[in-house]
Amino acid sequence: MNLTISPQIRIVALVGLVAIVALGGGVLMLGRSHSTAPPASGQRHGSATPRKRTAPAHSKTHVTAAPARTKPHASVKTPAATPHAKKTAPATAHKAATTHKHGKTLFRGNPVYADLPAPLQWQLSHHKVVVVSFYNPNAEVDAISVAEAHAGATEAGAGFLLVSVLDNKVAGILTALLPGGGLLPEPGVLVYRAPGTIAVRLDGFADRTSVAQAAANALAAPAATTPATAAAP
Repeated sequence: MNLTISPQIRIVALVGLVAIVALGGGVLMLGRSHSTAPPASGQRHGSATPRKRTAPAHSKTHVTAAPARTKPHASVKTPAATPHAKKTAPATAHKAATTHKHGKTLFRGNPVYADLPAPLQWQLSHHKVVVVSFYNPNAEVDAISVAEAHAGATEAGAGFLLVSVLDNKVAGILTALLPGGGLLPEPGVLVYRAPGTIAVRLDGFADRTSVAQAAANALAAPAATTPATAAAP
C-alpha cells in the first residue's frame, strides 16, 4: 500500500487549514467588536429606570408636605383662642357690674324710712302716697273692705299694700311704729306718705270714695321735710 501524499493534496490541505484559521480569527474579532460597542437598546431601556425612581421620590415629598401644612394651621388657632378668652372675661365682668348697678337704680325713688317693712319701703319708693289695707284672713267680711280700699287707691293714683294683721313680719313692725302706741285697725286703712309718715287713718269699714278722698288729700298736702333717719331702699 502506497501512503505517499501527492503534492496537490498537500496544497489543498494547507489552503483549507489557512481558511479555517482565518475564519476563526474573523469570528473572534467580530465577537470582540460586538461586545465593546454600546448597545443602544440596552442603554435606552436602562435610562428609563431613573425616571421610574423619580416618581416615588416625588410622591414621598408630597406626603411629608401634608403634615407640614397641618401643624402650622393648628398652632395658629391655639394662640388666637387664648387672647379671645382673656378679652371676654373682662367684658363679661363689666357687663355684670353694669347690670348690677342698673338693677339698683331701678328701685331708687322717693327716700323712705329704713325701719319700715320692706314691702312698704318698696311701695313708698315708687309712690308718694300708699294706701295700706289691714284685714284678718279669718274674717270673711274683711274681703269687702279690702276690695273697696284697693279701688279707692287705684282711683286716686296711689300705691296699695295689703297686710294681714296676723303677719308679724309686717304688721308687727307697723304696730310698733304707730304714734302713741295702740293696735292696727281691723279692718282699717292707713294712708302713708313718703318718707313714711301716716297722713290719714280710717278705722273700720271704708268705701272706695272715702279711701280715694283720703289718698287725694295726702297727695295734695305739701311735701314734708325728709328726716335724718330716712334712707333709700
